[in-house]
Amino acid sequence: MRVVRINGASAVRAPWKLVHAAWLLVLSVIWGAAAMAQALDDGHGGSGSPYAGYRVINLGPGTIAAYPHINASGQVAFSMLGAGRTAGFFYDGTVVKNIGSLGGANVYVGGLNDAGQVAGTSLNGHGFENAFVWSAGGGMLGIRGAAGGRSYGLAINRRGVVTGSFSHTPDDAARPFRWSAASGMEDLGLAPGLPWPSAGRVLNDGGLIAGVATIDDEQTHAFAWTRSGGTLAIDTLGSVESAPVAVGAGGEVAGNRLASFDDGGDRPFLWTRAGGMVDLGTGRGTTAWVNAMTPGLHIAGGIGYADGRQRAMSWTRRGGMRELGTLGGRTSVARDVNARGQIVGFAEDRAGAMRAFVWSASGGMLDLNRALHRVPPGLALDHALSINDSGVIVASSNAGLVLLRPGGGAQRWSRAWPCVGSCRGAGLHHDWHAARSQGRFHG
Repeated sequence: MRVVRINGASAVRAPWKLVHAAWLLVLSVIWGAAAMAQALDDGHGGSGSPYAGYRVINLGPGTIAAYPHINASGQVAFSMLGAGRTAGFFYDGTVVKNIGSLGGANVYVGGLNDAGQVAGTSLNGHGFENAFVWSAGGGMLGIRGAAGGRSYGLAINRRGVVTGSFSHTPDDAARPFRWSAASGMEDLGLAPGLPWPSAGRVLNDGGLIAGVATIDDEQTHAFAWTRSGGTLAIDTLGSVESAPVAVGAGGEVAGNRLASFDDGGDRPFLWTRAGGMVDLGTGRGTTAWVNAMTPGLHIAGGIGYADGRQRAMSWTRRGGMRELGTLGGRTSVARDVNARGQIVGFAEDRAGAMRAFVWSASGGMLDLNRALHRVPPGLALDHALSINDSGVIVASSNAGLVLLRPGGGAQRWSRAWPCVGSCRGAGLHHDWHAARSQGRFHG
């Protein structure tokens, strides 16, 4: 498998180009099960493991079309490719549900909040992209600014506020929006000097929205919006490119920047209204990047070296930037972090195989495969993709997308579990041309 890093959705180009930019990752996984969400209880952890064992839940067949989202209660929203279409799904803690569509064939999940509301984008009956918010009780509600335009839902906060981009007509440039059930869709406008197209990308519960504007259909520049302050260009370092990844509880914005086209790679930044944009450095490497940040400003990502090595990275204000090591191979990358300081991602082992890991300051980096007890022969977890504050993890494997719940239980493996004996490995697929043009990949 080729290891890549993707910095989050762009969704700032002309509307007809947004489909590839808004959803960045296709993780091809080999599935063999027909049933979805079959709970498979493991034991109490591998021998010698400092971590508790994990109960494994199979979330369903298909090909993962975007990074999955998990909320505080362990519910999961995700999109799967299968049978020539992309569908959205919601795991409510017991079963997986297809969330339907707005009349078209494809549905992409962009975010999930703790109330179980899902934001994303669906093709509508006219074949145009249409932002939506979905809940189990209310179904799917379309969000758009004009009857003939396009819209894309990219993130949602705990209050049910959605951000993304919209256009008045199918060929118009994209504009950032804020939507809520109370106020409907609002055009956020742009700061002076920032052009269209643009999109809101991430937001916090206090209402700060961070996004990107695109210059000459190529370079992205970060902005922030608040109700009181309007839209503000936040790249105070003169970067040739910058893009937000996450927003802190206090309105801080973390993301990635390219200092110059000769700089060699991205550099992580943290922006505050008081201090502006601060470059966080690259540790001992030549490049570094943010993949996730907690509301309390714990950052997870990666560090790249000139010889191609990558190392999972953690950054905090108190401890600065630190490498998290590997599982014996050349590469590791952190994908997510929770409020307890647990970090998940993927790393190569000594044999060069990709393995999902969880890391903590007290326990170090653990191959999650060692924390599964009495699993079917051949099952291998290759990427840990998301983690909530209770330590529940979403991971990909050679048998599909799975949920890992800490704690053991009575052993009960279903005969329908797809990985028995020999299993084929998972792959990582992406649009290289579009991604490289936006500077999102490090491999």
